[in-house]
Amino acid sequence: MNNSFSEILDLIKKSNRILLTGHTSPDGDVVGSGLGLLLGLSDLNKELKKEADEKGEIYLDKTIRFILEDKVPDNLNFLKHSILIEELENYDSKYEFDLMICLDSGNYKRIGKVEQLKSLNTVVINIDHHVSNDNFGDYNYVEYISSTSEIIYNFLNEMKIQLNYGISESLYLGLVNDTGNFRHSNTTSEVFKMASNLVKYGIEPSEIVRNFSNTNSMGRLKIMGKVLSDFKFEDNEKLVYYYMSEKDMVEAGVESDDTGGLGELLLSYEKASVSLFLKESGDFIKGSFRSKYDVDVNKLANNFDGGGHKKAAGFKTEKSVEEILEIVINQMKLN
Repeated sequence: MNNSFSEILDLIKKSNRILLTGHTSPDGDVVGSGLGLLLGLSDLNKELKKEADEKGEIYLDKTIRFILEDKVPDNLNFLKHSILIEELENYDSKYEFDLMICLDSGNYKRIGKVEQLKSLNTVVINIDHHVSNDNFGDYNYVEYISSTSEIIYNFLNEMKIQLNYGISESLYLGLVNDTGNFRHSNTTSEVFKMASNLVKYGIEPSEIVRNFSNTNSMGRLKIMGKVLSDFKFEDNEKLVYYYMSEKDMVEAGVESDDTGGLGELLLSYEKASVSLFLKESGDFIKGSFRSKYDVDVNKLANNFDGGGHKKAAGFKTEKSVEEILEIVINQMKLN
């Protein structure tokens, strides 16, 4: 059962050292929702301090940090306040956090090594929109809507935290990411209302989409060409897939974050119902499913302790490519 927004806000107000985090291999929704919340809570902190000063009360400033295991992808660095997001390996403070807010993460493992910053006394709030979420937090708010950014938008509005340009830019990016720029079936009337309101704060939707979706490095364009020329297709299951090794990435001169969105690219094949993009990452293989019609890829990802949505899900596994494909194809034959 969900906790209310007011319960979550009360807990935030009582906490002095707050850690915001989200899933590894960050995308536009985890970055957008986290940055939007960071900026909103920073403004709340100023308001609480101002109120305390007016009453002649002592107020302890809140420390609020947004830390991810992986670096922010290059195509998200256009965000005005992206410099505020910290990469775990560069984090050197030693103090304990009172509160950890996990965003856009279906389970606690999804935040990766950031979990090491949690102490015995750290309270965990889980805010997410994935149907696979296992309510891992001490406090939970999980709602199956377009994005975690939409949840944060509703939270800020309901709690009377004023929006501004930076918050709006961040949350709009989250919407664009998880609705496929308003193309996916999770694009509701509420999504359009939210987008319309965010535009009132001076953001430029065309600039956000251009920077996020329509700007590619040379390496990424080469990888896209390789994927399109070498993908495999299982006709009976209507499964299109591609495996990219670390050697492939080195030869193309691309970073890991340059591979984002290749699952959607594969799904554009006219005969495909499901796409699977596999990428070598150290001792693991990361997988990204996308579904065009009625196949529930969340169930497919569950075979590897992953999850997400019916039409988009991911996982990380130590299994080989051959083992992954055998499991996926056999599962699809049963459905």
